[in-house]
Amino acid sequence: MRWALALICLPLLGFQYNPPGRLQAGNEGRVDERDYAPGMRFPLERAPAYANSQVYMPGGLHGGGGSQCDARNYSYPWSDNFCEPRRWEMPLCPGGTGHQGQDIRPATCADKVHWAVAAEAGQIVHIGSYSVYLVADSGRRHRYLHMAPETVPVRVGQRVERGQRLGQVSNAFFDSEGNRVGTSIHLHYDLNMLVATVGRPVFVPPYMALINSYRPLVGEQERRCPEVPAQGGVVEETSPCFERWGNERYWRFVEGSGHDGSYLWTNSFVNETPSNWARWNLRFAQAGSYAIEVYVNPPHNVAQRVRYLIRAQGREERVVVRQTGARGWLRVAVRDFAAGGDQKVEVFDNGDEQGRDLHITVDALRVVRMDTPPPPRPDAGPPRDTGAPPVDTGPPAPAPDSGVTPVDAGPAEAPDAAPAADVQQPVDSGRGDVEPLDPDWGTPEGAGCGCAGGLDLSWLALVSLVGLRRRRR
Repeated sequence: MRWALALICLPLLGFQYNPPGRLQAGNEGRVDERDYAPGMRFPLERAPAYANSQVYMPGGLHGGGGSQCDARNYSYPWSDNFCEPRRWEMPLCPGGTGHQGQDIRPATCADKVHWAVAAEAGQIVHIGSYSVYLVADSGRRHRYLHMAPETVPVRVGQRVERGQRLGQVSNAFFDSEGNRVGTSIHLHYDLNMLVATVGRPVFVPPYMALINSYRPLVGEQERRCPEVPAQGGVVEETSPCFERWGNERYWRFVEGSGHDGSYLWTNSFVNETPSNWARWNLRFAQAGSYAIEVYVNPPHNVAQRVRYLIRAQGREERVVVRQTGARGWLRVAVRDFAAGGDQKVEVFDNGDEQGRDLHITVDALRVVRMDTPPPPRPDAGPPRDTGAPPVDTGPPAPAPDSGVTPVDAGPAEAPDAAPAADVQQPVDSGRGDVEPLDPDWGTPEGAGCGCAGGLDLSWLALVSLVGLRRRRR
């Protein structure tokens, strides 16, 4: 390890970030706790989002190989990359040169799906082949790179409001001759403003401004994720409590079937780490013992050994469940959960059984109260409104003739690896992803830059990506 990992944790859907100046590239960054754009809106429309290096992570030029869709690119903690090695002049970086801004990956590696939005109200002053420049009423300049040009709905001279859509995140990048060379699917975002000690407008670290603007965005989405009532409830795969990751082409959607009329499915395959995985975030109104059940749908429930991860009361356990032969609600496990959030159930597509077309169903999750809720305190007053309608959870356990086999694998160890994708996609040309600053902010993009480094997160130190095999779909 080049450095010992220090995380700052927030109780918002597991959001974690490394301190500013701690770079994955291994070089010295700028340790700067200042928020240079207080009150700005986060530049992506929705969470989750992942600020990290697009060249020092899997799929990047110096990321050690792998795919840009690797799960490590789409997980916390965030990492600053303002002063990563580049050839651009950067007066605020220790070495005098740097990256100019921050790479941000949206929720998934899907191309032209996730919207970038205006961080502040202001005017569009330049649109290039892969860039949009916004000068805010505050005088700060916000720059957005790599959005797909055909998705940009604004024009030069147009006034935009805070949160207005500017374009969809993509991998657009062109060299000085106008040739498309490509980069990974991410948003490069940077801030430029007058710095008195330098005496002119320069790039400033956006990292803390991004952290502070991300907090309310994640908090807003968490508030839209209703609490599980004391008696239990159902979390649909269409709920804001549900998230999924991995290569979009390996997620299949089925309409007109499943619980509440739709479900997802993907294939299980043999590998050390998963390619596609999903999560149901759980916030409990009341602590207690709850059964976790998932809804399975023939014919897309072929796999016999489907891996689930349950996080309850700060402890994570792995459970292996047989989906094949079941229909409807299938018991995964019974666990004690604490009141509040930071609890979840995850499902992964990497198993240990050989075969083709080992489909696994990802649909609704049901939480069933197994113990007796304690009586309310005399001074507790009327039950509080959780914002979620009562849900009919059905019987506490599947009926014997329902075709659902209860499965409880008992305690298991924590997962032995962080998720990772298996699709090999070289995505970086070696030219980098940013353009030189022009004083009038109107010059088209210049050539790119070089990059170096490797991934050094201590929470991934035990991951050994060996025997990686292309999955069959």
